[in-house]
Amino acid sequence: MNRTNEEQEKAIAYYDKISGIYDYISNCYYKKSRDYAIKELGIKKGQTILNLPCGTGVNFKFFQRKLYNSGLIIGIDLSNGMLDQAKRKTKKNEWTNVDLILENATKIDQKWLEQYSEKKGQVKIDAVFCDLGLSGLPDWRNIIDNMISILNPNGRIVILDWYLDKPSLRGKFVKWIGKGEVDRPIWQYLKTKVSDFKVDDSFNRGGVFVASGTKKNKNTKYNYGIFS
Repeated sequence: MNRTNEEQEKAIAYYDKISGIYDYISNCYYKKSRDYAIKELGIKKGQTILNLPCGTGVNFKFFQRKLYNSGLIIGIDLSNGMLDQAKRKTKKNEWTNVDLILENATKIDQKWLEQYSEKKGQVKIDAVFCDLGLSGLPDWRNIIDNMISILNPNGRIVILDWYLDKPSLRGKFVKWIGKGEVDRPIWQYLKTKVSDFKVDDSFNRGGVFVASGTKKNKNTKYNYGIFS
């Protein structure tokens, strides 16, 4: 097992452990940024939303305010503890449009969607929401590329995460709490991949950003950049 896998296994164990209190932390600390991010998704009744990582399903009740138990919410996470919490929410609220999957985010690509569609019927992804995950997941650029590739034409992608470009005690604390990297140029990379790009990095005293964009069509020129 290499160092990256060791760190990921430790992160999974950590999130399994805190899954019971995660909603309290998340609702207290990320309420404003989450409200804004979900508005940016532009969810409409009957759509399919991919939430990766979905954690405890903390976002589902907000999705349902637009879906009204229609369409499909695909929740993917690598923590059994977090997914167990999401399952309890789904059952308690009698949501029939939620599908929860234990899977590695790096595996979610076009091939995965084709296999998923073979089992579930034709599935088209209208929106992708990645919240508080890309700062901790390996191969995050590939994950963003894959998420965009499986989006419907003109589909929306929204990312909520941390970005602190300068070393600080705050950054070390967030890294310790969240088990991720706070200096990854995530929104900067997304900017090169989508149209209608927008970012608001004013949340949590400038530490949390919400970036959004629309899948480019084939006639749109890409603006590639190189990031460390």
